[in-house]
Amino acid sequence: MAGDWIKMRVNLDTDPAVVRISSGLKQDRFATVGRLHKIWAWANEHLTDGQDVPIDSDFLDQLVSCPGFSEQMRSVGWLTGRDGSLCFPSFERHNGASAKARALDADRKKNVRKSSEKCPDQNRTETGLEKRREEKSIKEREGCENRIPFLETRSVLFLEAWARWKRHSRDNDKPIGAMSEEVQLKSLFEAYPEEAEAINAIEFSMKNNWRNIDLKNSHNKKEA
Repeated sequence: MAGDWIKMRVNLDTDPAVVRISSGLKQDRFATVGRLHKIWAWANEHLTDGQDVPIDSDFLDQLVSCPGFSEQMRSVGWLTGRDGSLCFPSFERHNGASAKARALDADRKKNVRKSSEKCPDQNRTETGLEKRREEKSIKEREGCENRIPFLETRSVLFLEAWARWKRHSRDNDKPIGAMSEEVQLKSLFEAYPEEAEAINAIEFSMKNNWRNIDLKNSHNKKEA
């Protein structure tokens, strides 16, 4: 997906695990970080839960043009399983819409706390205004003049995902009207009370080119 991203720590290059991988392969830490980024980006694009991945170690080594790289990932616990059924530990903590929602929310709260220490009253006002402007901009881009109170309490990340779903539905000759939109939103959050899971369901449904949102938690079920 255009503009997609993965979550990586700014100090990853000094992580002891990265140092061990680099030492084992006799390569510099920056080459190791780049190759990790390539593998994790691939996993983020093609996997849903990082479990029972039907590939082998040779594929990952070829993906990053570095024989033995997957074995070094195993040595630090960043890759487990056997060939044909590999696993990426803690995949859902770092990859997918849920992880991104948590990362963005953590950054937002951190910035709010920092600003609050300098000017509490002004920060509360400006932060609220900025969030409302962003939400309004998203609604206007979708050409939606009807007010939907249900959306007013949702995060920018969810509003962006919902806007993409509306475009997806329109492109599949199934435009969402105002009444239908409220019904879909109600059903979505009855199935997934947590906003991050709702976003996951939307992304999964679009990835599979479905005309209706997955309300049966299919995106969290392992492939047979």
